[in-house]
Amino acid sequence: MNPTHITQNELNSEANPVALSGLAEQPPLVIVAADANQVMREQLEYLIEHAGNGTCGCSQCQRYLRARALMMEIFAD
Repeated sequence: MNPTHITQNELNSEANPVALSGLAEQPPLVIVAADANQVMREQLEYLIEHAGNGTCGCSQCQRYLRARALMMEIFAD
């Protein structure tokens, strides 16, 4: 038996405190993944705000400059 898989018999066992507490009857908690576009937008807004007063050379400013250079490539001829 794989230790990561629990059989129905184990859930109903009297020796199993999870089964006795009723927690085994609850459906598993599923966390929905964040929307990738929203995450990228928030990161860009953060970097733009950080570099708004000029770049200081820190790692966040370096990230801003790399992201800006990638996005500006579409305008280069």
